[in-house]
Amino acid sequence: MKFGPVPLNDAAGAVLAHSVKTSAGRLRKGLVLGPEDVSALRADGIKTVTVAQLDSGDLDENAAAAHLAAALVPDPAAARLRVTEPFTGRVNLIADGPGVVELNVAALEAFNRVHPMITLATVPPWQQMANGGMVATIKIISYAVPEADVARAADLARDSVRLLTPVYQSAGLAITDIPGGPSNDKGIRSIRDRVEALGMTLNEITTVPHETARLAQVVSEMGSDIVMILTGSATSDID
Repeated sequence: MKFGPVPLNDAAGAVLAHSVKTSAGRLRKGLVLGPEDVSALRADGIKTVTVAQLDSGDLDENAAAAHLAAALVPDPAAARLRVTEPFTGRVNLIADGPGVVELNVAALEAFNRVHPMITLATVPPWQQMANGGMVATIKIISYAVPEADVARAADLARDSVRLLTPVYQSAGLAITDIPGGPSNDKGIRSIRDRVEALGMTLNEITTVPHETARLAQVVSEMGSDIVMILTGSATSDID
C-alpha cells in the first residue's frame, strides 16, 4: 500500500485518508474516490489529496476484516456469536446469549504476530458474557494489508473463538439455618443474580435446620437440574 498526497488527477480509485468538506458535501475518511468525488474536489480548487493506494496483492480493510472474521468464526450459530458487518476495517464478535468465552489463546497470539496492521482484541479466556456483550474485535489499522498475510493469519486461528452456553436450565438452593444466625437474604440475592445471569432460573429455595440428615433429604428431593447449598455456618469438611 502506498500512502501520501497525490495530484487530484491520480486520486480516482484511491482511499481518502482524511475527511474533506466540499461545497457539494463532506467526503468521509475511508471513501474510495470515484469520478464524481474527484469532480467535487476539483470544483473547490483542491489540487492534491492524501490517499492510500492499494498495491497489487493488497486487500482493502473491510474485505480483510470480513475474511478474518469468517476464519475465526466459521459457523457463528454453532459458536453462539453474532458477526457484525465490516466498517472502517473493523468487525466485532458479539455474544448471542449468556455464557463463557472459550479462546484458543496460542492461535490468537500467533494471529496477532502476522502483521502489525492486522489486530485482534478479546475479553479474557472464560470471561462470563451477557447477551449482546462484545467478545472480540478485529481491526485492520491501515486501509489495506497484503492478502497473503490475511490468508496466513486466517489459517493460524481458524475456529478459535466461541461462546459456551449453559447446559442446565434450572437450579435449586438448599439453605441450612442456625437459630440466632444471620439472615440469608444477601446470600440468596447473590446466588439468584449469578444463576439468572446465565439465563437459568432459581426455581427452588428451601431452608432446613443445620443438620446433615435434614440437608441430605432436601437435596435428594429437589427436582432442579443442579442443586446448590448455602450453609448457615462455615464448612470446613472437604466432603
